[in-house]
Amino acid sequence: MKKLSSFFFIYFSLFVLYAQSRAFEGIMEYTILFKHDPNYLQKTITGFRNAGWTERQIKPFYADSARIRCYIKQDSIWEEHFLNNEAQIDKINYQAGFQAEVLDPYDGNRTVFGKIKEIEDHIDKNTNDPNWREKIKVSEWFKTDYSRLKKLTRRKEMIQGYLCQVYELPPSTPGGTPYYYWITEDFIGEKEQQIPYFFNSIFTPQGSIVKYEMNTKFSQTHKILRKITPGPITPILPRLRSLNFGTLDSVQYADQKLNQHLVGKNIELAPTLPDFSFYSVDSDQVESLYSRQNNGKFILIDFWATWCGPCLQEMPQLAAFQAENAVVLEVISLNEGDHRADHVKQIITQHKMTWTQGYAGKLLKAFLNPGKSIPHAILLDSNLKVRWRGNPAGNWDKLAEIIRGN
Repeated sequence: MKKLSSFFFIYFSLFVLYAQSRAFEGIMEYTILFKHDPNYLQKTITGFRNAGWTERQIKPFYADSARIRCYIKQDSIWEEHFLNNEAQIDKINYQAGFQAEVLDPYDGNRTVFGKIKEIEDHIDKNTNDPNWREKIKVSEWFKTDYSRLKKLTRRKEMIQGYLCQVYELPPSTPGGTPYYYWITEDFIGEKEQQIPYFFNSIFTPQGSIVKYEMNTKFSQTHKILRKITPGPITPILPRLRSLNFGTLDSVQYADQKLNQHLVGKNIELAPTLPDFSFYSVDSDQVESLYSRQNNGKFILIDFWATWCGPCLQEMPQLAAFQAENAVVLEVISLNEGDHRADHVKQIITQHKMTWTQGYAGKLLKAFLNPGKSIPHAILLDSNLKVRWRGNPAGNWDKLAEIIRGN
């Protein structure tokens, strides 16, 4: 009986150890509250403006709050940032292993980092503050040295139903400000989840961070875990179904591989347009221009974006134009920059966009719309020759004349 009890004790201990050490997979959602000293904030913003930063780049610095939704799978993390309870995603951070990328849903810009040196060079290039030169040390700037965590003597605290131990992270420089962490052992990440450049605010060797506080002379930051949903990530993310967590490719950027032959090419009036590929919003299937080569119809390629007011304002005219010429015309709309298939579908349904809908990645945009202005349209005849291009607003009669041969 004694041996049997010992066996069950060892088995239970191993089970607990396994449960605590296995990698977390699922969703974590955080809320961050900021409190800034008004004078210091104004000086900071003025400095950024003088350095040439756009209002879009400066916006996160004067936000009062932010929400972060973290999708975590194996050694990969996808973070969506929302500012001031806005519905529009402000920024996306993504990491797979030691590679990281930042996506800007507003303009589709994507910055990829594969090496420490690339990150250091990026920070060095994008700031005019000479003091930052001293901070561009990956061990300090991008990775938190959690080995310096000091367990506080105060008792453990319950936060969001999780028992947390409170730790202090002493300042890395004399006179600096200590950080405080409330850490639970309920969810412990693998080694790869503890060392990301952008995502080291989730996992520590001691467990996952449930609460974080930082108070300085000029600002206060309070971050707290609001919701946690453990479980397989794939069924939770239908809109990211085509995202391969090991390759850094999402639907709208996949044409980097598919459309390499377009590099350096420009559209000219009259010549036959080269073939190109794009992903349909409705699925992860690849479609191509030349698959429509023998349908005997004109093709109107329409560039738009979910955040582009003039584009959405022009949709009723495009819908009417497509319906009026459906017998001799096919419309292909290419969405710029918005990876959220579910959100894109809502816009499509709302504006009755019943024609072909696809994603446009950087290579496709650089080839078809080098001017980067939207809305933008290209009219091809049945032989796929370029007949017209430009802003369709106010030009629907001209496009109709070309189609009807007048």
